[in-house]
Amino acid sequence: MKHTLRSATHRAVIEAIVDLRHKLGLSQREFAAKLGESNNFVWRIEAGERRVDLVEFCKIAKALGADPVELFGRILGR
Repeated sequence: MKHTLRSATHRAVIEAIVDLRHKLGLSQREFAAKLGESNNFVWRIEAGERRVDLVEFCKIAKALGADPVELFGRILGR
């Protein structure tokens, strides 16, 4: 499989997460707390240093008040 870290789709996932977080007015620290994760976890995702697996994507989408299927559809539609 081709390397996906920093691919166009990976960047689209990050952009969607950051956009939703900003729309909710959440800092990375507040978002990390909602997820029950460390600040470093959120920072590494948003910095493109870490991929998000499917289970994490669903957890992140729900923490941002989004339906994971709809969010993924928007990402793929870009």
